[in-house]
Amino acid sequence: MRAPGTQKRLPPQKEVTYLDALVRGVYAKRDLPVGHVLQDADVYLAIPLQQGQISCRELMRGEVIRKAVPKDQPILIDAIDSPYANIPSLSELIYHRGLPSQPAARAATAGGGK
Repeated sequence: MRAPGTQKRLPPQKEVTYLDALVRGVYAKRDLPVGHVLQDADVYLAIPLQQGQISCRELMRGEVIRKAVPKDQPILIDAIDSPYANIPSLSELIYHRGLPSQPAARAATAGGGK
């Protein structure tokens, strides 16, 4: 028999889904144009986290906006120049966690915004 704390606990999928629902997503505080360097003042954090959206865990200062993001829309992983966007396995993980993304939000960031 192993002593407590010597083996990694694998949480059930139901628990992982529940905890993921409590993670804050990153939203644009104002219209963010292509080429803009992301700063703390440009974003706010809120629940829910949507599929494809960066969370508070992936947010880094200084990332460059690659696709325009309209005010109050989620910032999707492919809208920023981020190390996470360049690693296919991480990008895929981000697109499969959280709530299904809103079609208008995804179309706005994919289509270059307003």
